[in-house]
Amino acid sequence: MKEVLRLNEISPLVNSVFEDRYVMTKDAKQPIGIMLRSFAMHEYALPESVLCVARAGAGTNNIPVDKYADKGVVVFNTPGANANAVKELVLLGMLNCGRNTITAVNWAQGLKDGDKTVAEQVESGKKQFVGTEIKGKTLAIMGLGAIGRLVAESALALGMDVVGYDPFLSKEAAKTLDERIRILENTFDVYALADYISFHVPLTPETKGSINKSTIAAMKEGVNIINCSRGELVNNEDIIQAVNSGKVNRYVTDFPCAQLLGVQNIITIPHLGASTAEAEDNCAIMAAKQMVNYIEKGNIVNSVNYPTVSLDTKGAQRVVFLYKDAEGITDKFNKILNAFSVVGFVSKAKKDNGVALYNVNKSLDEKAIQSLKTIEGVKRVLVI
Repeated sequence: MKEVLRLNEISPLVNSVFEDRYVMTKDAKQPIGIMLRSFAMHEYALPESVLCVARAGAGTNNIPVDKYADKGVVVFNTPGANANAVKELVLLGMLNCGRNTITAVNWAQGLKDGDKTVAEQVESGKKQFVGTEIKGKTLAIMGLGAIGRLVAESALALGMDVVGYDPFLSKEAAKTLDERIRILENTFDVYALADYISFHVPLTPETKGSINKSTIAAMKEGVNIINCSRGELVNNEDIIQAVNSGKVNRYVTDFPCAQLLGVQNIITIPHLGASTAEAEDNCAIMAAKQMVNYIEKGNIVNSVNYPTVSLDTKGAQRVVFLYKDAEGITDKFNKILNAFSVVGFVSKAKKDNGVALYNVNKSLDEKAIQSLKTIEGVKRVLVI
């Protein structure tokens, strides 16, 4: 039975995928794969036996994906598996911005019967918490991936107007969006229209600190900002200043830090975006399926460091190559494998990382396997 190492608590529903072929434990000695959530792997001593790492979630900042690609280790994530959970938290954040519910609930919790009953104090004091409705307001969605799309659909259903910005949105993907979503090509145009802004973009050198004094200045007076994407997208000093001045009505973040705690009108949620039982189950099952598909067939889906590639099962063996992409390298594979009757082949590259899958009708001998492994640029050879 193959071993899978878990570096965080993972839903036991993975066993419905692993069945009796794999066992997942926290102390596996020779793991063929690793499953994790937030465990920091940058300084982790990766066992030589590991073929793949599966992140039960979307973000992979905690994994050295390029370093692992050089080692011939495929890194998977699970885009979309927790999208509904994050969407619901975004909606909660928007409603809290408009209705001031958190402050109001905390106030009510401190009431006691005295000269006036609690009911009398509520009636006289509730006027301080008068809020606004989201119906008819404009929501800007920055990033129209799996989560952004769900947020957009829900906002439309709640009677909001929706504008969006996503420089990586393909024409084909744009056609699948609700026609009521207005796509703009300039962030400052989006900011100028929005009563609420929700961010759903990855953290990159380009996006880090992109919400700052100058971009906030382009936003409407009293805008509400919801950040369930990455804390580092926002310059904390600038957002605090904007909230204190009233330029930003409320800032909701799923990424608390000491600097933001206790600041009036900044709502800090303790990173609960994907923290639902359903999302954890969905992510774990999706990650396990991708891991098994690779280990048993060599097929790759949702990898962040290798291309998506698959090939129908045929022949006596499947041979998988992970390699540094270079002109003519697959010709070298063909030269050796042709002697074993190739009956199926596919290759793809992502940046410098290539994957080639071969079906052969004759089982490879050890000499051929060793010859394939010594080809310059080859990172890993799997014979399945």
